[in-house]
Amino acid sequence: MTPKSEHTARQASGKRQARTRPLYAQICKMLESGRRYRDTNFTAGRIAQELSIHPRDISEAVATHFGDNFNALVNSYRLRDAQRMIRQPRYSKYTLEEIGLLAGFNSRQSFYTAFGRAYHCTPKQYRAATSDAQTSASKS
Repeated sequence: MTPKSEHTARQASGKRQARTRPLYAQICKMLESGRRYRDTNFTAGRIAQELSIHPRDISEAVATHFGDNFNALVNSYRLRDAQRMIRQPRYSKYTLEEIGLLAGFNSRQSFYTAFGRAYHCTPKQYRAATSDAQTSASKS
């Protein structure tokens, strides 16, 4: 790439970021509102329909600002929620599968796969590590 074409590409990227930033913020707000990310039917197509825009615009905004696709963005919210539930004592009686389903995952497999990719351990290992840390802290 020549210096001039590299400069033009950077300008285009900057313009795309400025154009898609409000939409990305709106998508995040929609996901967070009432924890809509927990709804397994909450798709990019559904958001696009609600906003009367093309699903491609959703994909572009998410890719530009999140660096991945819409499903990965939704899963990041679900994983944070599941991680929070695993750490909270009031969810200790729930199975990990139940926590995954509560967070919005369709199945145990999709929850475990996403969790492993994000945190490099299984939800069971994470629960054990956090409960060990909580036990150690309460003994201090």
